[in-house]
Amino acid sequence: MVGPSMTDADRKRFLRYMQAGFALLVGVSMGLVTLYGGAGLLTMLGIVVGGTAVGGVLAWYIIPESVAETPYESFDRGPKPGARTRQRRQENDGSGQRASEDDGRLSRNRD
Repeated sequence: MVGPSMTDADRKRFLRYMQAGFALLVGVSMGLVTLYGGAGLLTMLGIVVGGTAVGGVLAWYIIPESVAETPYESFDRGPKPGARTRQRRQENDGSGQRASEDDGRLSRNRD
């Protein structure tokens, strides 16, 4: 079975980048809206900083830390494919009867 291709540290780092990017996206978009609305440059910079803070809170809420946890350790994935069939074959060592043409269990055309 193949394990995860990313380490937990890589997964957490990606989560932080994603949260920071989301926060900056919200802050810059709020700043652009105020700039196009006719506000001054100082007001726009204040809105960008405030919008980034609001975006950080939204990112913390929308993208939780549990996203960075690996799903492979949280639950038992069960036996590997084919394990039950292999076990049945080992238990049935060939002593069981099987239908064949010679043992008479096959249906034949009766006249």
